[in-house]
Amino acid sequence: EGEVGGRVLEVLGHGGRMAAVVVGLSAWMLLMTAIYFHTWFEKLTGLLFALAGLYVTYILPRWVPALRGAIGLPGI
Repeated sequence: EGEVGGRVLEVLGHGGRMAAVVVGLSAWMLLMTAIYFHTWFEKLTGLLFALAGLYVTYILPRWVPALRGAIGLPGI
């Protein structure tokens, strides 16, 4: 292992490593669930709803002051 990789593992400790393993396994399980248990239509509609949610949360408030006040977008 390289010098940087070894230091990262030292800093994380056992708890950090375990948390990284849990996050990695969760991402893997989510991917496998999407691949094997959902149809293409479900995948497409899920993607569209996720993109719509991101748009309403992060993009739209930049031009709609009332929505910006309700959501509380910092820095704008």
